[in-house]
Amino acid sequence: MNDEAIRNLLKQLHGMLRGATATTEQDRELLRQLAADIQALLAKPGAVTRASRQTITGRLQEAITRFEVSHPDLTATVARVSQALADMGI
Repeated sequence: MNDEAIRNLLKQLHGMLRGATATTEQDRELLRQLAADIQALLAKPGAVTRASRQTITGRLQEAITRFEVSHPDLTATVARVSQALADMGI
């Protein structure tokens, strides 16, 4: 997957995160954190540190697990982003 395709996928995920509804405050906080992480990746794609990679990857995996049933489209997009970032070594 090339950089432009990943940017488009990140933009799609960011839009979905902004529009997603969550039932608990913990879910809303996870969505906010993911949206902020994605926005940071879009703003400075080359500035991702090892610690931030682990944080982003962990949050993506948590979101996949948490929203699998309630938000299947969001889960599918998060899984694609997670795989794309893994393919890039992030």
